[in-house]
Amino acid sequence: MNTALIQLISEQTMPNLLPILRLKPKKLIHLVTPKTASRSSSLKAAAHAAGINPHIEVIVMSAMPGIPETFSAVMECLNDISKTDHTPVVNFTGGTKLMSIGAYAAALQKKAPSFYVDSQETCFVDGNTSTQMSDLLAADWSFTPIRNQLQVHILAIANGIQRVTSGKPWKRMLPLATHLFGFQADEQAVHESLHGPSGLFPQGREPRTPRDWLALLDTPIRLPEQVAAYAVESGLVRSSEPGAIMLPSETKKDLELLVNTQVYDYNTRYFQAVAPMQQAIGFLTGGWWEVIVANAMNKSGLMKDLRWSVQVGDRYGADVEEDIVAIDGVELVHVSCKRGGAKARLLPQLEEIKARASSLGGSFNRRFLAILNPPSGRVEANLRSRAKELGVRVITRYSVYQSGIFDR
Repeated sequence: MNTALIQLISEQTMPNLLPILRLKPKKLIHLVTPKTASRSSSLKAAAHAAGINPHIEVIVMSAMPGIPETFSAVMECLNDISKTDHTPVVNFTGGTKLMSIGAYAAALQKKAPSFYVDSQETCFVDGNTSTQMSDLLAADWSFTPIRNQLQVHILAIANGIQRVTSGKPWKRMLPLATHLFGFQADEQAVHESLHGPSGLFPQGREPRTPRDWLALLDTPIRLPEQVAAYAVESGLVRSSEPGAIMLPSETKKDLELLVNTQVYDYNTRYFQAVAPMQQAIGFLTGGWWEVIVANAMNKSGLMKDLRWSVQVGDRYGADVEEDIVAIDGVELVHVSCKRGGAKARLLPQLEEIKARASSLGGSFNRRFLAILNPPSGRVEANLRSRAKELGVRVITRYSVYQSGIFDR
């Protein structure tokens, strides 16, 4: 059926995105205010990402539309659609309450199908303005038919994020991560070898120049023998003697070029050249914990489109890396993983987690802070209290495999 979906656009994206995915309209008519106009283009981009390509019409209304203005705008849309072979459908969920009343009144007068998106009960609600609405949804008012369509990047695009990568494959890293999770003495030894006072990178201080990185490329790093074996097997590092590894060397020629040649895009090339080494170091000194959490999420059976180490950004700006993102039902799940420890500054992370989860998923998100080595005493109490205020759930190594830890 050729549907023409009339929507009131507000800051909340999901009540407008879900009907697009469910009805797959041939035409979209968006009633926007100057403040919400940009949301319309984001929704169109999200529809395209989901394989839906409707013709879109945007009607810009006043800054604070009342009932009469909205009623008139929707009535005009319905009259225009009646001259075509499209079936009009009115979504009166978005916008202000006055806009919703105006849109509903127009649908009622024209006896056009209408509905409301009930995010709390995860279903569509019939506006009872036409008997056609049930036919359009095949008498299934739930969000169930949408669950497999909604993916992380579609939700992010709808919220104005231009690019979200598919992430990195994490299952090949699981044997190494599982060993470090199960043998705390080995994990501590690895951390000391790399970030300890006598480690290759004391206190996490890395080389600042290509020449300094080159000097470390062929330096054997002593690790517990089983850890070294798993690290080599995962492809993270190179093999040295038993119980020792060396940093990845695929960018050695790039580093040598930066040492011997002046290039105009030095900073970009430098960061690209050192990235494989930084990633190896980061994984061994705590990044493996992300894989443990991702595996637990995967085992829960609740998550779809689970992505690890995701790059988020716009086409021309800098990327931000998200540890783990996924979809649970129609909500984004955002997990930030930290190794923790006595000197870790975890409290400021909570505000950032909330902001970043909201930027990707709008108000429909669940957010977690996963801490390998949690604080104790007053520091832990303050952290958990603030986390509760911000809607961030704190999980630790002792609870990550707890049954239902990722349940609603």
